[in-house]
Amino acid sequence: MPNSQKSNYKDGDSYTRKSREEGYRSRASFKLKEINSKESLLNKGMSVLDLGSFPGGWTQVSKECVGNRGKVVGVDIKEIVKINECLFIHKSIDKLTKEDFNKFEPILPFDLVLSDMAPNISGIRERDNAQMIYLIDKTLFAIDAFLKVGGSAVIKVFQGESLDYTREALIDRFKKIKVFKPKSSRSNSRETYIIGKKLVKENE
Repeated sequence: MPNSQKSNYKDGDSYTRKSREEGYRSRASFKLKEINSKESLLNKGMSVLDLGSFPGGWTQVSKECVGNRGKVVGVDIKEIVKINECLFIHKSIDKLTKEDFNKFEPILPFDLVLSDMAPNISGIRERDNAQMIYLIDKTLFAIDAFLKVGGSAVIKVFQGESLDYTREALIDRFKKIKVFKPKSSRSNSRETYIIGKKLVKENE
């Protein structure tokens, strides 16, 4: 089973410095900020499921956007340091059940599912793509189980096979599909994000 890995760089690039200055846990926070600025996915009062949430950068941004009335639940196999007014489930995504959310106020189904998960990169393209698709399948499981009709999703993918795989999977689920690479992604990175809007019913 591949381990998921956040873009939590230790070097001194501008986004890393900015994340520290603004109190975010990773430079990846600015990727979600860019995506939201372009697509307006996060709004006050929404419920958000953040998959592979460690170390918490996307959870922080999500909570800022949904406000006090909104709910954000992070899920990861790694323990995460508490984020005020956010909820956390320490569990593998593909083992999630609706009962895991019963300890919270009524929250299902979610308005938005997020995944910034990626495997530890080996440099072997075929292996990396296979592991990325493994994580994408976990995200698709969560979308099918926990996202409301009309809801949206954001999924990190790699350019190439995993992007094509995810696009085909989302075409069957959403009315609108977009691909977007934030400026805060490293220029030499193969990562990009695919956005699905307006989840449809299975029989539509």
